[in-house]
Amino acid sequence: MAVLWLNGKEMPDPAAPDGITITKEPVWSKNAGRGSTAKFIGDIVGYKFTIQIKWPILSQRQTAMIDAAVTEQPFFTAKFIDPTDASGAFVEKTVYAGSPTYPVYSYVEGLPRYIGVGLKIVEQ
Repeated sequence: MAVLWLNGKEMPDPAAPDGITITKEPVWSKNAGRGSTAKFIGDIVGYKFTIQIKWPILSQRQTAMIDAAVTEQPFFTAKFIDPTDASGAFVEKTVYAGSPTYPVYSYVEGLPRYIGVGLKIVEQ
């Protein structure tokens, strides 16, 4: 079963245990910060997902597919399982990507090309 779609395309499954790390980050109001008593003040105006993805071993074709999904346009969709939903439902969010990393393992024919490819996506 696929666990991640980017820009409508099914992505290779990331590795367990740390293939996908989903963070639900608070977005604070403009008045947030330290007050005169050094206590933090402000209001949370919403929450946004940040997803760190790491793939174990990928081929040249797979890395090209990931790159195309995240670089064709600045904002795209990500579909993933919402860890905060008790039923484990998939959600689809509009996101943008940080710079993908492609650690080269080998260019020798027959060996894996890339190991530990990483990507960070952030909800818009």
